[in-house]
Amino acid sequence: MKPLRADVRTVTGSIRLLRVGWLRFPHYELTAEGRLVAELARDSSIWIFFGRGRRIRLADGTEWRVKAATSGRLIVPVIKSPEGTVAFSGPLHAKRSYGITGKDFAYEVIPHGRVGLRGAGVWGLRRHDSDVAVIDVQRRLIDAAEPIPIAAALMAFTVLAHGTPGDADLMPTRD
Repeated sequence: MKPLRADVRTVTGSIRLLRVGWLRFPHYELTAEGRLVAELARDSSIWIFFGRGRRIRLADGTEWRVKAATSGRLIVPVIKSPEGTVAFSGPLHAKRSYGITGKDFAYEVIPHGRVGLRGAGVWGLRRHDSDVAVIDVQRRLIDAAEPIPIAAALMAFTVLAHGTPGDADLMPTRD
Protein backbone atom coordinates (compact mmCIF):
# COMPACT_ATOMS: atom_id res chain seq x y z
CA MET A 1 0.00 0.00 0.00
CA LYS A 2 1.38 3.41 -0.99
CA PRO A 3 1.80 5.73 2.03
CA LEU A 4 0.49 9.28 2.24
CA ARG A 5 3.01 12.06 1.60
CA ALA A 6 4.85 13.24 4.71
CA ASP A 7 3.58 16.83 4.47
CA VAL A 8 -0.10 15.80 4.35
CA ARG A 9 -1.82 15.79 7.76
CA THR A 10 -5.40 15.84 6.46
CA VAL A 11 -7.41 13.09 4.80
CA THR A 12 -10.56 13.07 2.71
CA GLY A 13 -12.85 10.53 1.08
CA SER A 14 -13.15 7.01 2.44
CA ILE A 15 -11.09 6.55 5.64
CA ARG A 16 -10.92 2.98 6.99
CA LEU A 17 -9.54 1.37 10.13
CA LEU A 18 -8.44 -2.14 9.13
CA ARG A 19 -7.25 -5.01 11.33
CA VAL A 20 -3.95 -6.32 9.91
CA GLY A 21 -2.17 -8.23 12.68
CA TRP A 22 -2.65 -10.16 15.89
CA LEU A 23 0.67 -10.53 17.69
CA ARG A 24 3.00 -7.73 16.59
CA PHE A 25 2.83 -4.05 15.79
CA PRO A 26 0.90 -2.90 13.77
CA HIS A 27 -2.45 -4.41 14.73
CA TYR A 28 -4.49 -1.87 12.72
CA GLU A 29 -3.93 0.39 9.73
CA LEU A 30 -5.70 3.66 9.03
CA THR A 31 -6.10 4.11 5.27
CA ALA A 32 -7.55 6.91 3.15
CA GLU A 33 -8.61 6.10 -0.41
CA GLY A 34 -6.35 3.03 -0.33
CA ARG A 35 -3.26 4.91 0.91
CA LEU A 36 -1.62 4.15 4.25
CA VAL A 37 -2.09 6.98 6.75
CA ALA A 38 -1.07 5.41 10.08
CA GLU A 39 -0.29 2.13 11.80
CA LEU A 40 -1.84 1.55 15.22
CA ALA A 41 -1.14 -0.77 18.14
CA ARG A 42 -3.73 -2.92 19.89
CA ASP A 43 -6.87 -1.11 21.04
CA SER A 44 -7.41 -1.29 24.80
CA SER A 45 -9.20 0.97 27.28
CA ILE A 46 -6.82 -0.15 30.03
CA TRP A 47 -3.73 0.90 28.03
CA ILE A 48 -5.29 4.20 26.92
CA PHE A 49 -6.76 5.37 30.23
CA PHE A 50 -4.40 3.76 32.77
CA GLY A 51 -1.28 2.58 30.91
CA ARG A 52 1.36 3.83 28.49
CA GLY A 53 -1.16 4.63 25.77
CA ARG A 54 -1.91 3.30 22.29
CA ARG A 55 1.02 3.62 19.90
CA ILE A 56 0.47 5.29 16.51
CA ARG A 57 3.05 5.55 13.74
CA LEU A 58 2.10 7.90 10.91
CA ALA A 59 3.10 7.15 7.31
CA ASP A 60 5.97 9.67 7.57
CA GLY A 61 7.39 7.88 10.64
CA THR A 62 6.13 10.34 13.27
CA GLU A 63 5.15 8.61 16.53
CA TRP A 64 2.02 9.56 18.46
CA ARG A 65 0.28 7.98 21.46
CA VAL A 66 -3.36 8.01 22.51
CA LYS A 67 -3.22 8.56 26.26
CA ALA A 68 -5.48 10.00 28.93
CA ALA A 69 -5.55 13.26 30.84
CA THR A 70 -7.84 14.64 33.50
CA SER A 71 -10.32 17.36 32.70
CA GLY A 72 -12.22 18.39 35.79
CA ARG A 73 -13.68 15.20 37.20
CA LEU A 74 -13.30 13.25 33.95
CA ILE A 75 -10.58 11.22 32.30
CA VAL A 76 -10.43 12.15 28.61
CA PRO A 77 -8.41 10.73 25.69
CA VAL A 78 -5.62 12.85 24.20
CA ILE A 79 -3.20 12.31 21.33
CA LYS A 80 0.36 13.18 22.32
CA SER A 81 3.44 13.65 20.15
CA PRO A 82 7.01 14.39 21.27
CA GLU A 83 6.23 18.06 20.59
CA GLY A 84 3.13 18.12 22.81
CA THR A 85 -0.61 17.57 22.60
CA VAL A 86 -1.98 17.05 19.08
CA ALA A 87 -5.68 16.66 19.94
CA PHE A 88 -7.97 16.00 22.87
CA SER A 89 -11.58 15.02 23.35
CA GLY A 90 -14.26 15.41 25.94
CA PRO A 91 -17.99 14.90 26.42
CA LEU A 92 -20.51 17.52 25.37
CA HIS A 93 -23.74 18.28 27.22
CA ALA A 94 -25.73 15.59 25.44
CA LYS A 95 -25.74 11.84 25.86
CA ARG A 96 -22.85 10.18 23.99
CA SER A 97 -21.76 13.34 22.15
CA TYR A 98 -18.13 14.41 22.13
CA GLY A 99 -15.99 17.37 21.20
CA ILE A 100 -12.63 16.91 19.46
CA THR A 101 -10.19 19.80 19.56
CA GLY A 102 -6.71 20.37 18.18
CA LYS A 103 -4.50 23.36 17.59
CA ASP A 104 -6.18 24.29 14.29
CA PHE A 105 -9.50 22.43 14.38
CA ALA A 106 -12.60 21.70 16.44
CA TYR A 107 -15.31 19.12 15.71
CA GLU A 108 -18.29 17.50 17.38
CA VAL A 109 -19.08 13.79 17.16
CA ILE A 110 -22.83 13.30 17.45
CA PRO A 111 -25.05 10.25 16.93
CA HIS A 112 -27.35 10.04 13.93
CA GLY A 113 -30.32 8.15 15.25
CA ARG A 114 -31.17 6.47 18.52
CA VAL A 115 -28.61 6.17 21.32
CA GLY A 116 -29.21 3.16 23.50
CA LEU A 117 -27.52 0.16 25.01
CA ARG A 118 -25.93 -0.86 21.70
CA GLY A 119 -25.31 2.74 20.73
CA ALA A 120 -25.78 4.42 17.41
CA GLY A 121 -24.29 2.78 14.34
CA VAL A 122 -23.91 5.98 12.34
CA TRP A 123 -22.37 9.17 13.70
CA GLY A 124 -21.69 12.62 12.31
CA LEU A 125 -18.48 14.59 12.52
CA ARG A 126 -19.59 18.22 12.57
CA ARG A 127 -17.92 21.58 12.30
CA HIS A 128 -20.22 24.41 13.34
CA ASP A 129 -23.67 23.26 12.19
CA SER A 130 -22.78 21.11 9.21
CA ASP A 131 -21.65 17.50 8.88
CA VAL A 132 -18.21 17.22 7.30
CA ALA A 133 -18.05 13.42 7.63
CA VAL A 134 -20.23 10.42 8.41
CA ILE A 135 -18.82 7.67 10.64
CA ASP A 136 -20.04 4.06 10.40
CA VAL A 137 -18.90 2.33 13.59
CA GLN A 138 -19.67 -1.26 12.53
CA ARG A 139 -17.72 -0.94 9.26
CA ARG A 140 -14.97 1.21 10.86
CA LEU A 141 -15.39 3.74 8.07
CA ILE A 142 -15.41 7.53 7.84
CA ASP A 143 -16.77 9.13 4.67
CA ALA A 144 -15.33 12.64 4.67
CA ALA A 145 -16.82 15.18 2.27
CA GLU A 146 -13.99 17.62 2.96
CA PRO A 147 -10.45 17.27 4.35
CA ILE A 148 -10.26 16.43 8.05
CA PRO A 149 -7.10 16.19 10.19
CA ILE A 150 -5.67 12.71 10.79
CA ALA A 151 -5.79 13.40 14.53
CA ALA A 152 -9.54 14.12 14.35
CA ALA A 153 -10.19 10.82 12.54
CA LEU A 154 -8.11 8.87 15.07
CA MET A 155 -9.79 10.60 18.01
CA ALA A 156 -13.25 9.96 16.56
CA PHE A 157 -12.54 6.22 16.37
CA THR A 158 -11.14 6.32 19.93
CA VAL A 159 -14.08 8.09 21.59
CA LEU A 160 -16.62 5.95 19.75
CA ALA A 161 -14.88 2.77 20.88
CA HIS A 162 -14.16 3.81 24.49
CA GLY A 163 -16.12 6.94 25.36
CA THR A 164 -14.90 8.90 28.35
CA PRO A 165 -15.16 7.30 31.77
CA GLY A 166 -17.88 9.06 33.73
CA ASP A 167 -19.63 10.79 30.83
CA ALA A 168 -22.95 9.09 31.63
CA ASP A 169 -23.11 11.10 34.86
CA LEU A 170 -23.11 14.49 33.10
CA MET A 171 -26.80 14.73 32.41
CA PRO A 172 -28.95 15.98 35.30
CA THR A 173 -31.46 13.50 36.67
CA ARG A 174 -35.13 14.19 37.27
CA ASP A 175 -36.33 13.54 40.79
